[in-house]
Parts: sequence; C-alpha cells; structure tokens
Amino acid sequence: GDEEKAGIFLSYWQQTSNTTYARMFRTAMEDLYDLRDWSVDGIMQANDKVKQATHDPDWYHKVMVERSGIDLAFTLIQTTELDYDRFRPIMFMDSTFKLRSLQDLHDVEKNAGINAHDLRQYLEAVDALLHRYVQEGMVATKLGHAYWRTLASSKPTMFEAEQVFNRLRASSLAQSLSQEETQPLQDYLIHFIIQRSIAYGLPIQIHTGHHETSVSGNGNLISNSNVEGLIPLLLEYSEAKFVLLHCGYPYAMSYLSIAKNFPNVYADFTWMYIISPTAAKQIMHQMIEMVPQNKIQGFGGDYNYIEGTYAHQKLARNLVAEVLTEKMEEGAMGEKQAMAFADRIFRNNLIDLYKLGDMKA
Repeated sequence: GDEEKAGIFLSYWQQTSNTTYARMFRTAMEDLYDLRDWSVDGIMQANDKVKQATHDPDWYHKVMVERSGIDLAFTLIQTTELDYDRFRPIMFMDSTFKLRSLQDLHDVEKNAGINAHDLRQYLEAVDALLHRYVQEGMVATKLGHAYWRTLASSKPTMFEAEQVFNRLRASSLAQSLSQEETQPLQDYLIHFIIQRSIAYGLPIQIHTGHHETSVSGNGNLISNSNVEGLIPLLLEYSEAKFVLLHCGYPYAMSYLSIAKNFPNVYADFTWMYIISPTAAKQIMHQMIEMVPQNKIQGFGGDYNYIEGTYAHQKLARNLVAEVLTEKMEEGAMGEKQAMAFADRIFRNNLIDLYKLGDMKA
C-alpha cells in the first residue's frame, strides 16, 4: 500500500537527497504542501494534500501565476489543443523525419491527411502539418533528435533522399531500415523543416547537451548531442533563429563560443540550473561577458509538473541575482543595467523572439 511505497521512497531519498533534483523536490513539497517531517507519516500526510490539490481546478493558476510569477508557459506535449490560456504550444517535429519503417510514414500521412507516394508529396505533408500547427498557435518548432541520433547533418541531394523514401514506401509493414540507411532522408528533411520554419517566421528550438534518462532510449550517447555538430546548419541558415537549449552542457564552452559568434543563435538556460547550479552560475557569468543580452533566454522549467517549475524558478531567480550582484561588485555592470538584463532574459527577449504580443516589462 501507500505506506510501503513511502518507505521505498525514503530509502531512495536518503541516497539521492544531496542532488539539486532532490533539493527542488524538497523546496516544492515544503513551500507548497508544508511538508516538514520527512518520515513515512509525514509523507503520507503530504500525499493526501497532493491528491487534494490535484482536484483543485485553480491549482495551476495558484502555483504558476501567483506563487511563481509566470504569465505564459510553453508546452511540449505533442498537441496544440491546450485548454489553458496561459499555455503556448511548441511541437516536436522528430516524428516527421525519424522515418525507419512504412508505419512511421503512415503515421505522418494520417496526421497530415495527405497520402504521399513520392518524396515531393511527403514534403507537402510535412509542410501541411507545420502550417496547421502555426494556425493552431504553435510559437516554435522543436528538434529533439540528439536523443536518438547525432546532431551533425550532411547535405544530401533530393535524389539521395528519394532513394531512401522509395525503399521505405516499397517495404512491408514488418520491415524497418537502420539509422545508417535512413540518415540521408532524415538529413534532407531536417534541412526542409528548417527552411519551412524560416518561411513561417518560427524559431527552431534544438536540444543540445545533457540527456534526460527517462527519454534517452539511445543509451545516453552524450556525444550525439555535442553542439559543434550543428555548425554546418548554423552557417547555412543565417536567416534562421536557432534556439539551442540547455546551454549545450557539458559542451558549454563550445556553446558559448557559438552563441557569441553566430547572429542566428539564441542561448537558452532551460533545465540548466537544476542540472548543476554551480555550472549554471559559471555559464551565466561567461554568457554576460560574451553574448549580446538580446540573445539570452534565462529560464525554462522543463518539468512535467507545475510544482517542479515553481521550485526551479525560485532557484533560477536567486542564482541570477547572485551573478548580477557579483558583476556589479566587480564594476562590470551598474544596478540599472543589471535590472534591465534580468527583465530581458526572463521576459522581454522571449516576447520579442516568439512574437508573444504586448507583454513587456
């Protein structure tokens, strides 16, 4: 029963409570559910409060808006059908280019409502999806392919991509092609998605760096997500707006250099503070020294539950305040400049980049 689960939880908690992930859980539970007693009894009581909150239709508003001071949040939940006016959708496009079987093709056709018998028709299907998502309020496209392949893309010809497409089209449902065999088609489609995102005026978010183990079915090949693999795409699409997520950590040094030198690259601290506050602070110091402030996005909760976002934003605000205080103390910034910087990275830059309307601080 629940008591047994609480006991199991505590045995793991004792081993992991030093980590920032655990610290965020503690912050959320203490601040939002008043959990003080980390025993089986205490956890059982908190469990009742969590169940109660789950049935409170205003809970999201209370935690996200009142307690966290967040006006709008981006969602990555594979749908644009959001029943909350403070959400804006970002859609993963991976399913349109992670094509290894006929079934993968059928899924995209079904979603787009278009039967694609050749590559040109397939491109129309992908474009139709993008167009529909834009109509339904999508504010950016997302490429999460570092989780299942390398970020490095070649520049295949349409003919090379077509050969793979035709092999897939002619295969039986039981067959699947390897990553190596399908890579030319994938790379071609990545180029296409970037080109169409530019046409729709959409920023392109790309996962770089550290993998979340619950989604990395590739056995955590961290080298797949090295930001340096993106350089050929960054060079080619100077008119695109690439948002490279998670500071590229642990490839943060290369990331800083790239964010400084490429006008089409925007830095993003989503997830970074809870991976390592020490690293995040160090990177923020270097970011201020290297990257124009209009290109820095300072926070993203990256949690599946609102309580985590609450704890994360609390940490992020404190860490950024520490960094700005240190920058002021060393004479690199004045107080006014520091306040304006905070407004930019937590709010105004996102309003500008994602065209969120008249909400500036």
